[in-house]
Formats: sequence, C-alpha cells, structure tokens
Amino acid sequence: MIHAYEVLLRLYPDAFRRRYGAEMALDFADALDAARAGGSMAVARFAARALGDLAMSVLREWTRAGRLGWVAATAGITLALWGLALRPWMWNWDIEPGPPADGRSAPPVTEGELLVLAVLALVPIVVVILFAGRLTHTRNH
Repeated sequence: MIHAYEVLLRLYPDAFRRRYGAEMALDFADALDAARAGGSMAVARFAARALGDLAMSVLREWTRAGRLGWVAATAGITLALWGLALRPWMWNWDIEPGPPADGRSAPPVTEGELLVLAVLALVPIVVVILFAGRLTHTRNH
C-alpha cells in the first residue's frame, strides 16, 4: 500500500513533489502503521480517507501552480470523449421499439468500443498531470 501511495504522489506538480513528497510518504507510512493496529476496518477507513485527501490535494496543487488552463483544457477534452462514449445513451431518447422507419439500423456499440473511448478519455488527464511542468516550463537559451 505504501508503494501505491508513492506512485500516486507522482500526480503532484514536480516542485511540490520535490519539496514535500518524501515527508508525505513518511507520514503516510506512520499513519498506516497506526491504522493497522486498529484492524482491517481501520486500515480501510484510513485508505479511503487518504485517497480522498490525495485527490483533493492534487487538484488544489495543480490549480495553485498556475496550471488552471491545462486542467480546464484536460477536463474539457475528457468530457468531450466521455460524451462521445456515452452518445448512445445520451441521444435519441425517443427510441421506439421495432425496426427504424427508414429500414436502416445503426450498428450497436460494443463494450470494447466503450472501453477504448473510456481509456482515451483518461489519456489527456495522465499526459497533463505527468508532463504539464515540462509543457509550461520556458527554457532560457
């Protein structure tokens, strides 16, 4: 569980992670040891609380770091891709039983196609989180 947390710490902006990452990992390990003393339910509650805190903290640090534009663009692309993935359920609510009046039928959307679109919707998020520092960093020549 500690290794997974250390991997998730990579979601923070580089500067924040360099400054606080080691301390956060040590604090997590100490708190996990304390939770383990309380049993498996205490560990589950701790893990849920830590994951929620991490998610909110990552979002806060990315927006605080002046990368709100990147976050907004990523969210927009992600919403567009999810909208495309959910298109069969979002559009044409007036579907009538039976064959279409024009005799043609739209090909069914497979689970595989939806899975591909869902994964594609996550790609922009991962790219921006991992590389936004490099994308926005200006080089001095």
